Amino acid sequence: MPRSASPGSTPTSTAAVVGFLVFIELCSGILQGSVPVVLPLIGSDLHVSAGDLNWVNSVFLLVAGISVPLLSRLGDIYGHRRMIRITMVAVAVGSLIVATADSFAVLLVGRALQGVFACWLPLDFAIVRDRVQPERAGAAIGMLVGALTLGATLGTLGTGLLSRAIHDVHGLLMVPAGAILLCLPVAFRLIPESTTRALCRIDWAGAALLSSGLAALMIGMALAKSAGLAPTAAAVGLGLVLIALFVRTELRAPQPLVDVRLMARRSMALLYVLSFLTGCVLYGAQTANPSFFATPPSLGFGFGMDAFGISLLGAAHVIAMAVAGTCADRAVRRFGPQHTLVGGFALVTLGYLGMVLAHGAPWQMTVSGIVAGAGIGTAIATLPALLLRHLPADQTGIGTGMYNTLKTLAGSVAGAAFAAVMNHLLLDVPGARVASESAYVTVWACCGALALLGTCIAWRVGTGGGAPAPAPEPAVAAAD
Repeated sequence: MPRSASPGSTPTSTAAVVGFLVFIELCSGILQGSVPVVLPLIGSDLHVSAGDLNWVNSVFLLVAGISVPLLSRLGDIYGHRRMIRITMVAVAVGSLIVATADSFAVLLVGRALQGVFACWLPLDFAIVRDRVQPERAGAAIGMLVGALTLGATLGTLGTGLLSRAIHDVHGLLMVPAGAILLCLPVAFRLIPESTTRALCRIDWAGAALLSSGLAALMIGMALAKSAGLAPTAAAVGLGLVLIALFVRTELRAPQPLVDVRLMARRSMALLYVLSFLTGCVLYGAQTANPSFFATPPSLGFGFGMDAFGISLLGAAHVIAMAVAGTCADRAVRRFGPQHTLVGGFALVTLGYLGMVLAHGAPWQMTVSGIVAGAGIGTAIATLPALLLRHLPADQTGIGTGMYNTLKTLAGSVAGAAFAAVMNHLLLDVPGARVASESAYVTVWACCGALALLGTCIAWRVGTGGGAPAPAPEPAVAAAD
């Protein structure tokens, strides 16, 4: 009977595997952190309105969300390193297009190509599971998550500093392009290939339904920020119908793209719900906080900071995420995965509660941001490790890919919902639309409530220490 290789069947030195993967995640973080900093310069250079600039991030998140499930499953079948190589070439080409684009349409094409980078983390997780000793996998995952968040910090701060000396937007956009180009020799020469393969064909019908459904949902969330209720409801409704058809198709497929029955098991379903909540609290305040920091104090709140000051204040939050993600495995070993997850979401709750109660000085927001960041870093490092305990070896890529997709979708949902809140609760300022203090407090309170819900759900996750689920047939171990 065909079978899959057990996790860690070909263990390799953790440093030999993880060191190069950490470098890739560090560079992908730089890509994530660099581009948002230069959005105003892109608008000035290409004569794009502030509203249309939203599509720079929306297209990026859209492709990231819809491509991860398919690319992750292709990695399970054809090799995880192979998919990293293919997508890295696409991201490198996209980064060069973005850096040299002379029109907004061309730039959006480049951003779409950059979006496939989101599959790297689940593909890295699969290589770690296959190549690293099981007892070291948790620490390796924490290092990857920490490198990603640290890279985002370096990208934000580095680009902010360079913007004071380099005023050409094309020069600044070469920073992420250069980082990705440095990754190419690492991907092609230094990282090992995984050995476990799923012997099955791609369920193209399921892939089309899932990609179309996710695309419709994310476009609906993007439209919610600028379009009326009718287009948004139509896009979201279409997305939900397509997702329902996808679930029906997968339940009947002999070789489904996503094992819906596996995901619906209590041990898995709760983890995916927590993944969605993590995305909400991670991305929910990403727009609100910089806007609050930049608001002139003359309005009764805010700090009147420039872009560099905002990046410094936000850096404490991201550094706390990176440190907590790197240390999460130690907490799991000492307190167990359930208590570590509960503690992570509890810290996020306390952090946002602190923002609600005390936001009159930068140090108050910094302390609250550090507390929330430590909690988010703990959660995003612990959840993938728990998922790996329950996923069959030949479904590691797609299983962790769905975790990433849910986080991205949650960010789109939270961003659209909180944009509506901030557009509704406005100050009466002549000639301007300025969100009121109550709008920001509402956003923080909602994030805190979602984190509190995550704390309650985490109590029901259990230790997750059981043996991994048996792999579905057919699957085999392929030689490197």
